Amino acid sequence: MRLQALLLVLFAPVAAGQTSQWTAVPAQSQLTFVATYEQQPATGLFHDFQVRLRFDPAQPENGALDVTVDVTSADMHSSDINDAIRAPEWFGAAEHPTARFSSTAITKTGPQRFVAHGNLKLKGTVSNIDVPFRWEADGAQATMTGSLTLPRADFAIGTGQWSTGHPIGLDIKVSFRVRLHRVGAR
Repeated sequence: MRLQALLLVLFAPVAAGQTSQWTAVPAQSQLTFVATYEQQPATGLFHDFQVRLRFDPAQPENGALDVTVDVTSADMHSSDINDAIRAPEWFGAAEHPTARFSSTAITKTGPQRFVAHGNLKLKGTVSNIDVPFRWEADGAQATMTGSLTLPRADFAIGTGQWSTGHPIGLDIKVSFRVRLHRVGAR
């Protein structure tokens, strides 16, 4: 009986029905975006972001997702463009160096498919968004993948002459592949 009790204590955090804490493995994770310039894709990525997740796929309603992105780490593969998107009419990175998504609920939408409902704070504006994701776990490792489209005007990204949608489109597609490690796992 002692051995059984010891095993229950040691493995309690990973038992079914237990919400686990997860954190991103930065070197194995990607957060990308695609804008359009004259209707052609213009790709970029964020080099610096953090993902913290409390999650059990059997009980997603007990979960929480928190993502913080350093907008100064945006990279569109051109130093001139990188400097331009940090300016006040775009990200306004000097005044608003981070963007943050905090979930208010997570719901299951299908096998291994979920949606984190929450608030995105970007450039001083807060908007309700849904972040759909696919969840694949293997022991202490997991992968979240997904994509969503953000209307940049909702966050005053691209103001003044850039607000019309021409030559830069109004929608930005954001995609992610985040490799996670369960906190406390070996």
